[in-house]
Amino acid sequence: MKFVHGNYTHDELADFRPLIWKILLQKSRGTIMAIRSRNLAPVRPSNKANCEYIMNHRIDTDSPDFSFLPKFGRAVQDLWAEEIIPALLDRPPCLSVDDNAAYFFGEAQRIVAEEYVPSTEDILHATEKGIAETYFTMPQSSMRVLQVYGQEGEPRKWIHLFEGATSIIFYASLSDYNKWVVSLKVQTRLEKSFSIFEAIVNSHCFLRMSVILFLTDRAEFSAKLHEVPLATLYPKYVGGTDVNKGVKFILRRFMQLNRARLPMYPHIRETSEVNNIRLLSIVQGIIIRNSIMDANLL
Repeated sequence: MKFVHGNYTHDELADFRPLIWKILLQKSRGTIMAIRSRNLAPVRPSNKANCEYIMNHRIDTDSPDFSFLPKFGRAVQDLWAEEIIPALLDRPPCLSVDDNAAYFFGEAQRIVAEEYVPSTEDILHATEKGIAETYFTMPQSSMRVLQVYGQEGEPRKWIHLFEGATSIIFYASLSDYNKWVVSLKVQTRLEKSFSIFEAIVNSHCFLRMSVILFLTDRAEFSAKLHEVPLATLYPKYVGGTDVNKGVKFILRRFMQLNRARLPMYPHIRETSEVNNIRLLSIVQGIIIRNSIMDANLL
C-alpha cells in the first residue's frame, strides 16, 4: 500500500539495506545447505570455492561502516548459474531455494555495491516473518493495514488480530504448486496457501469482509507447466500445459474454499505488478466501499 500513497524517501529505502543484506546471505547459505544435504557438489571447481567463501562470510549489518566486497556478489551469481541448481527447485526435500532467492541472486552484484540503495522492487521481495501495522490517511478517510509476513503457524494463533477488518488482501503464487514447505516436506506451498486461505475466509472474525485475491507469478507458472505437469500434483486437472486452464483450475480451488461466500475479487498478476497504481487504486476503492457498507452507510 505504501506504493500507492507515496514513494519511499531515500532514507526509508536505505533503512531496508540491513534486511536485504541478511536475506542475500541467508538464502545463499540455504542454497549451499540444500546442495550438501543431497550429497551433491558443484560441477564447477570455482563454485566449490565459492561455497566455502559464502558459508564462512560474516557480516555486521548494524555497523555503519559495513559493506560487502564485490567478490561476494560474483560468488553468489556464479553459484546460482551452477548446473546442479535446477535439481533443487522442483523436487523435495531440501527446497530452501525459493522465489525471492532467485530474485536476490540475480541482483547480487547490485546489492553488494558500495552505494547500494534498495529499490521498491527489492522491498517487495524482502518479506520476513511477523505482523506489521500501518496507518494511512486519505482525503476523506483513514485506513489501518495489518500485514502478515511468512507466518507458517496455524492461523488461529494470529487471526484474532484482524477481528473487525472489512477487507483482506491474500497473495498466493501460482508457481508454488510443486514447491514444498521446508518445515513440513509433505505439503506444497500452494496447499499451505489453500489451508491458510480456508481458515481465514471461513473464520467468524471475517463475516462481513471482502476478499481481494492476488494470484501471482503467471509467467513462471506458464513455463513450469511444460516441465512439471500440474496433473502430477493434482490428478483431477486435465488442462495440460494450457496456462489459462491451469490458472482457472487453481482459482476455482480458492473459490470453492470460500464456504462463507464472502465477496471475492481475484486478480492475476506478476509479483512486480502489485505496485501498479491503477490496480491498487481499484483495491483501495474496494476497501473503502466495504468499510462504508460495514458502517451501514450504504
